[in-house]
Amino acid sequence: MSAFLAPVSAAPRMQICGLIIPNYIMCTILSASPDFGTLNSATGICKAWHGVFETHPKTIILSVARNVVGPALKHAVRFIRYPYPEKNENEWGADEDGGDEDGENSEDTVDSENEDEGPKKQAKKSGAKSAATPESDDIGELSSEERGKLQNNAEIVHKLESIFSLRHKDRTSTTSQLTVRESHRFARAMYRIMLYCELFYLPINLDDIDSMEDDPALLKIWDQRHALLSDFPMPELLEMRAVVAFLHDLIGEGLDADDYDHICLATGPAVILKAYSSKRFELFEDAVETEVMTSGEDNPFFGEFLSRPLDRIWTERGVALPTSDGLDSAILEGVRGKNDKCAQCGVVAGLGLWSEANWANLINVDFCALLPGALNENDVESDALVELFMSTCPADVVIAEIYDMKTAPFAGWKRDQSLCAACLDKLIGAHLHLWLYERKVQSGWTPTDNCWYGYNCRTQVHKREHAKARNHLCAPTRRP
Repeated sequence: MSAFLAPVSAAPRMQICGLIIPNYIMCTILSASPDFGTLNSATGICKAWHGVFETHPKTIILSVARNVVGPALKHAVRFIRYPYPEKNENEWGADEDGGDEDGENSEDTVDSENEDEGPKKQAKKSGAKSAATPESDDIGELSSEERGKLQNNAEIVHKLESIFSLRHKDRTSTTSQLTVRESHRFARAMYRIMLYCELFYLPINLDDIDSMEDDPALLKIWDQRHALLSDFPMPELLEMRAVVAFLHDLIGEGLDADDYDHICLATGPAVILKAYSSKRFELFEDAVETEVMTSGEDNPFFGEFLSRPLDRIWTERGVALPTSDGLDSAILEGVRGKNDKCAQCGVVAGLGLWSEANWANLINVDFCALLPGALNENDVESDALVELFMSTCPADVVIAEIYDMKTAPFAGWKRDQSLCAACLDKLIGAHLHLWLYERKVQSGWTPTDNCWYGYNCRTQVHKREHAKARNHLCAPTRRP
C-alpha cells in the first residue's frame, strides 16, 4: 500500500497514483475498517495512513468500534467497563466487621477497601457502583485494552447470533439472517446477560452455599439481581428472556438433567458457546465446583439464576408470564420458511426441517437407536459406532457420506432437499449399518463372514465371541 502513497502524512491531503485525495476522504476510508486488526494494519504499515489517523483518532476508533459491535455498542461498552467486585473463591463467610451495614458505599470508599473481602461485602458493593456505569451513548475514548475486549466479545455474540438465526430465523443459512433491528435486539440482550452473569456469578463451593440459606446477604444479592433488571422496559426484558431460553437450549443439548442448566447459565455466554461448539460439556464443570454443578435447583445461589428475578418483575408489573412458544417474537419480526414442507412426505415442518445447513445441530450418538434389527444391542458394533462418532464423524459428516452411498430405494432423495425428522431418520436408519461397514474397512478392518441372520441375529446380543466372529452389518439371508 505504501508504494502508492506520497509521504505527506501531515498534509491535509494525500497523493495516490497521481491523484490528490483530501484527508477527510482518507479518514472515511479508515473509519470503514471492519475491525481493529484491519485499522492497525493500515496505520502500521504506512506513515501516510498513520498521519491521517492521527488527525481524528477518537472519531475513527469509535467508527470502527461500531463496525465491530453494531448498534449495541453502548451495551457492549458497559459490559467491559462495569466496576465488578473482586471475586475470591470460598470466602462467603469472611469477616464483615467494619463494613457499611446499609451497603451504601461511595465509589471512593469501595475502591479504597481491602480487595480480599468475601462475597457478603461484595454483594453490598456491587449495587453501589451500578449508577456509575450507565448504558450511555457517550462512549468516550476507547483504550487499546477495551478495543481488544470489544473485538473478542463481539465475535462471541456474532457466533451466537448465527446459531440463533439458524435455529429460529432461517434454517438454510449458517450465517445470521437477522435484520438490523433483530440483530440489535439480540445483541443488546446478550450483552446484558453477559453483564448479569459476570456480576452475579461468584466462585463458591457447596459448603459455602449450604450456609447461605436464609442469610441476609443472599437475600441482598437476589434484591440486587432484581434491581439491575428492573431498570429495563418490558420489551427489552422479553428480549433477554428469549435469549436466555436460547442459551438454555444450547446447554440442554449436552446435559441429561434440566436441574443443572441454571448453574451452567451462570458461567456466561462465552463458556456456553465454547461448550456447545466443542461438544465438551465438561467445560461447565471446569467453570464451577463439581459439587456445585450437581447440586441442581436446590442450590440457593444459582438455582433460577436469572428466571427468578424476571418472574418477580412480571408479577410486580402485573404482566402474564411469557410462554415459550411466543418468546422468539421479542427478537424476530418474521421467520423464513415457516410453512416449508418435507421434500419426501410433504408434511409442513418449517424450522423443524433438516438440511445441510443444520445437520451439524444433530447429536450423532442418537443415531445409534436407528440401527436396524438388534445391532444397537451388539456391543462390538455399537462401541465401534460410538467411537467413530466421538472422534472424527460429526452428524453432518455422517449424513453427507450416507447420501453418497444411498441405496436404490432412496435413489430419488437429493442431498439439497429438506427433510422432516421422520424422513431423515428413515434415511439414516436404512444406511447406518452400511456406512459403519465402509468406515471400518477404511480403518483397516478385515471383514468376517456374514452371519446368516445379519442384523436380526439374536446371538450377537449375548455372545460377544459370536458378535466378533461374524459380520452382522448386513441384511439377513435366513429368518431367525
